[in-house]
Amino acid sequence: MSITFSGLATGLDTDKIVNDIMTLERAPLDRIEAKKTSETERLNAFAQFKTKLDDLKTAVGDLNITSEVRTTKVSLSSEDAFTATTTSGSLGSYNISVAQLSQVQKSITNGFSSNSESLLGTGSITINGTVITVNEDNNSLLGLANSINEKSETTGVTATIINDGSSGSPYHLVFTGKDSSTNFTVTSNLVDSGSNPIDFTTTDAQTAQEAVVFIDGLKVVSNSNTISTAISGVTLNLNEVSKTTHDGTPEAGVDPWDWADPPVYSTTKMDIKADTDTTKEKITAFVTAYNGVMEWINSGYKEFGGSPEVPESTEEDKDPLLGAVLRGDATINSVKRQLQGILTSSIKTGGNFQVWQNWVSPPTLMELLHRTTQNLTMP
Repeated sequence: MSITFSGLATGLDTDKIVNDIMTLERAPLDRIEAKKTSETERLNAFAQFKTKLDDLKTAVGDLNITSEVRTTKVSLSSEDAFTATTTSGSLGSYNISVAQLSQVQKSITNGFSSNSESLLGTGSITINGTVITVNEDNNSLLGLANSINEKSETTGVTATIINDGSSGSPYHLVFTGKDSSTNFTVTSNLVDSGSNPIDFTTTDAQTAQEAVVFIDGLKVVSNSNTISTAISGVTLNLNEVSKTTHDGTPEAGVDPWDWADPPVYSTTKMDIKADTDTTKEKITAFVTAYNGVMEWINSGYKEFGGSPEVPESTEEDKDPLLGAVLRGDATINSVKRQLQGILTSSIKTGGNFQVWQNWVSPPTLMELLHRTTQNLTMP
């Protein structure tokens, strides 16, 4: 049995009255909650739209109609002597041979029994005129290597220690020049506690020399085995000296290519070709990103039958587009107008290369993209 006191004395439905009053009191809160939900949806919609614009920005960054879109690739008859890379080199063919690799000077001391004990006494060593004092603070191989490296900006020489694994005296100090143009000498006047000279002999393990290549018979030198300035837009990475078809007749003190009877090096043919696959990928990425933005904007009008020309995504796991949340928003409409204007505006440049040089008038981006995809060589 239930008991209620509603209207016990007056006959009024007090339960309903109380509920109605509470509903009225809750109305402002309900409006706030509704507004909160609406604003959250707008924020989510703007975030989704920003993602679409970021995709378009990335695609545009990869698409430079005047140069980067015309990417090129390298084809080599052999990769034994060198490899090569390019993205914007001019189309052409070259015959290249490697006559000499770049290398730095390396000088190695005689062996010592320890790298940490004080075996170097006192005195100094001199590297290309720079004197490094040796005393009880740095008269181990480790200490001296640190002192040498502190002066490397001045001398152009660094020092490391190698353990050759032998018994007795396995530790050697190795002096290394900073590049192939750095030649150096090392002298010492080290003495032990009895003023007896300490043997600090150095032997040249390799001498400094520049890289030498011949490009279509033209001699090119470099301080590095990576050559990026000889052919515009092309980088050569040298691996080894090209094989010879004729050894030549050696002359003392003369570089092989300057002998009266020089060696004949085999050549590697390098072709710089248009990379049409990369070009197509960049244009396709731009078109896809552009259509993605327009699809998002037009999705807000689907219920009114808008923009049937933009295909809907068939991906089952794709998040639903939130264009309807911002339908009619001034910012979204402004972006749409600007993007549409990009496709119909003439392309201009202040540079010497005019991509429309054979056109009657400067093309629009839409026209240029169409022509580029039809014929991947610029007009």
